[in-house]
Amino acid sequence: MPRSKLLSRLFVALLAGAALWYMWMITSAKLEWGGDSPDQQQLGAVKDTRLRAMTQYCTGVTVTPQGTWLVGRLEEEAQTLEPSADVVDLDAVVYGNPAEAEEPQEPGTFARLFSRAEKETSFISRLDAQGQFQLVAHVSGAACLVTSPDGTSVFLLTGLRRPETANTHEPDQTVILRSDDQGRRWTWLTKGWFPEADSLAWNLVPYFHGSNEVWAVGTPDVADEDSDEEKPTAVSTGVFYSADRGANSSPIMAPESLLVSAEYARGKRPDITDWGTNAGEQGETQTHVLQLDAQTAFIWVSQRFWGGHPDGVSHSIAVNVTTRARLQAKAGQWQVVDRQRDDNLFVSKLLRNDAGRVIGLIDQGERGQDVVAELDTAALTWTPLSDLPSVFAPLASDSQVRGSNFWMGQNTLLINTTSNHHPPRWLYWWSDANISADAVFYSKDWGRSWQRLAIGGYLGVLGFQPAQDRVFWANGNWYDNHDGRIYSHGLR
Repeated sequence: MPRSKLLSRLFVALLAGAALWYMWMITSAKLEWGGDSPDQQQLGAVKDTRLRAMTQYCTGVTVTPQGTWLVGRLEEEAQTLEPSADVVDLDAVVYGNPAEAEEPQEPGTFARLFSRAEKETSFISRLDAQGQFQLVAHVSGAACLVTSPDGTSVFLLTGLRRPETANTHEPDQTVILRSDDQGRRWTWLTKGWFPEADSLAWNLVPYFHGSNEVWAVGTPDVADEDSDEEKPTAVSTGVFYSADRGANSSPIMAPESLLVSAEYARGKRPDITDWGTNAGEQGETQTHVLQLDAQTAFIWVSQRFWGGHPDGVSHSIAVNVTTRARLQAKAGQWQVVDRQRDDNLFVSKLLRNDAGRVIGLIDQGERGQDVVAELDTAALTWTPLSDLPSVFAPLASDSQVRGSNFWMGQNTLLINTTSNHHPPRWLYWWSDANISADAVFYSKDWGRSWQRLAIGGYLGVLGFQPAQDRVFWANGNWYDNHDGRIYSHGLR
């Protein structure tokens, strides 16, 4: 065979091989083929798969030293599951007559709190000694389950309106219930739980330090510079602290607001003339709190302002700024003792494990793209570790975390990402194409490298047990797979 013909055939074979490999990468990513299944075990099972119905928020498995909980949510009435007489009707605990209960609330603006939605029910189950999740309570609408670290106190953050304001537009905090006997009895916290932090209870993301100390985060206050009134001597940081599991709480105050105005961002990039206004005067905001010991804590308030690229063609530019406040406990009260401002930094997520290691998702660029980074808690400096993993790798793509699905264990990290790949224009020349896919990854070296898990990337993760580095999952959602078993993978 002539050498030229051999080379031609080899070239064609290489092109065909490359095309097949490219199609395999795209197809396997979209269909979620592949992934590891380390140390697979069965956690438990449900008698009815509807009890493990997952949604985008407030559902899944929570493991404590006292018990293992499961929250599912359906667009159905509680009676469709025919609960037994010993199952607690939490609507009745609050209203007396469950028919008076307000419809559940959907995420979004506060105005949606007052709109009626399709009937939903949250089902709260607990794992028994026989490995069965037993239904212990149900409540209308969304409900997030939060526990104290020792598992003795269980809080249910619901969207139920308080009886006295159920038919008004008064922004009282929605109902929060507490159980101290593992779900047999529930008490409505009539004074609320960090009520100033958020009026919609299931929006709260409490942060425990030890068994009793707990923090909650709201929105920092802004001093009114144009007001004729005398400026206040202290401004709320939007962070609240309690030493008794939230029974009593107080705001953390600062001499000045931790927020900067849009003018600050514009001063950093005077070449940008077209600024976005959708996020308001303070831009996108994200607040985190971290308590290091009995005397020291920190607050990070990050802001992001978007502007059009000066050339009018390229992608929009993000201008980031983070204000960090150091707190000290004096005579039982936390006080802001100093603060520092870091330009070009946005902290999206901040996690700490029992060993004191701190990992975060941060953005130090101008495209709003997070990376995994570690915080040196002594020097308070960040060390980037890796980009977010992509199911399309090594193809070019960009990834984002699905919701808040980023977890930290004793020795591992777990993340659920959505990745986007843009086919080259010579392959898809008639328009800009975008292919997206979800996946779950874990890392055993703190984010420097990632392995993919054989778990569905959309609502696949049911929960994570940090103390044991175990992730919980099920075979599809309840309606497309009737396997009632719930499984786990050990990631160590």
